[in-house]
Amino acid sequence: MKKNYKLIATIPVIITLLALVVIFVNGLNQSIDVSGGTEITILANNVNINDLKSQLPAGAEIRTMKSSSGTYVIITLSKNINSDNVNEILKNYFKVDDLNKLQYSQKEIGAALSGQFWKSSFTAVGFAFIFMAVVVWAIFRTPIPSGAIVLAAISDIIIAVAGMSIFGIPVSTATVAALLMLLGYSVDTDIMLTTKVLKRRKGSLDDRIKDAMKTGITMSITTIFAMFVLYCVVTFMVPAAGLLKNIAAVILFGLIADLMTTWMTNVGILRYYVEEYKKNKVKK
Repeated sequence: MKKNYKLIATIPVIITLLALVVIFVNGLNQSIDVSGGTEITILANNVNINDLKSQLPAGAEIRTMKSSSGTYVIITLSKNINSDNVNEILKNYFKVDDLNKLQYSQKEIGAALSGQFWKSSFTAVGFAFIFMAVVVWAIFRTPIPSGAIVLAAISDIIIAVAGMSIFGIPVSTATVAALLMLLGYSVDTDIMLTTKVLKRRKGSLDDRIKDAMKTGITMSITTIFAMFVLYCVVTFMVPAAGLLKNIAAVILFGLIADLMTTWMTNVGILRYYVEEYKKNKVKK
């Protein structure tokens, strides 16, 4: 394991490159918060969802949400679907001349607001990375370990986004927030590892790495288990809370990726930095 650490360190890098290919080829689903469109909500009990969906235009999404008031049918339309035509279909389906009799509401998001979402999201993620890099540099003041922490965080985000692409999780305000949370989790484990390896002098390099692994892997597995429980609870008990399910899934993808990037790539980079780079620099 020790002799092959450079080879092992490249595995997460290869996975990250494959994740980029997946994102490029498969693309990302976008919620109406991002792409623009219309969301129609109707209070209607005992609705045959499959029958109603068969009458709606192609591309319309439909789901139900239960509450103390009854069952709400939520129809999501992309911006290229005419909502007026859908409203006429709904009137005929429910046999009413006014949808408000069914406690009807309609929310529209225009292209301008969608464009603002992308601008705000990229700004938030960009500033998060900049501040993260500044803090990391202020702590360690060495380019290789600091760069390894930033690299691990970028890889975690890319792999999490690839997971969103594969499983059809839409880009939304909730999933962007989950990615920002993931950035914090990633930096936390990598800073802990780097601090124990570089700042502490007690024990050998292997001992310091093992000590960091015990703490870091325990932290990650605990959070992974918590997110998995949240995902299962929402899926099977509270399906209406779909946003929580998406947040849990994104964080799960990223934390699993973080186990690889931190304990394979970052450990390999730090081992190289301590055992080879610093010794060669001293000799020169």
